[in-house]
Amino acid sequence: MAQEIRFCTPTGPYWFLSPLAIFPIRMTVDDKEFVFPSAEHYYQAMKFYASDSRFNVIINMKNADDARLITKTPEYKINRRADFDKHKYEIMENALREKFKQNKDAAEMLKNTGDAILIKACPVCYKCGFGIGSGENRIGKTLMAIRKELQK
Repeated sequence: MAQEIRFCTPTGPYWFLSPLAIFPIRMTVDDKEFVFPSAEHYYQAMKFYASDSRFNVIINMKNADDARLITKTPEYKINRRADFDKHKYEIMENALREKFKQNKDAAEMLKNTGDAILIKACPVCYKCGFGIGSGENRIGKTLMAIRKELQK
C-alpha cells in the first residue's frame, strides 16, 4: 500500500499542499486580472464580485486563514455571488491547478510526493478534508489528480 501524507497544520514539510500555503496565483475574475497570495485567497474572494469591496479586502489579507475566517462574519455572509455554492469545488480545483502550474517549486514538491496518498487531515473539514477519519478528502484527491497530470 502507498504511503500516506497527511497535511493540515502550517508546519512541516507538506504544508505546501494546503490551499492556505502562500503561493501566489494570477487569475482573471470578472474580466480583470488579479494576483492572489494563495489558492485560499482566490477561493474566498470568489464568493464576491471583483467590484465588491470585500473582494479586495480578502485578496489583500496577508494570512490565508484570516481570509477564510473573515468570510464567516455576518457582513461577509450576505450578498454573495448567487452561483458560488454551485461552483465552489470547481473554483478550488481551478485554484489548486493554477497554484502548481504557476509555481514551479510547488509543482516539483508535489511531484516528489510520488504515489503517496495525500490527505487533508483537518479534523473539522469533512467535504474538502478528511474530517476525523470520515471526510471526502476532496483537496487530497484533487492534489493527487494534479500530481498525475504533472508527472506525464
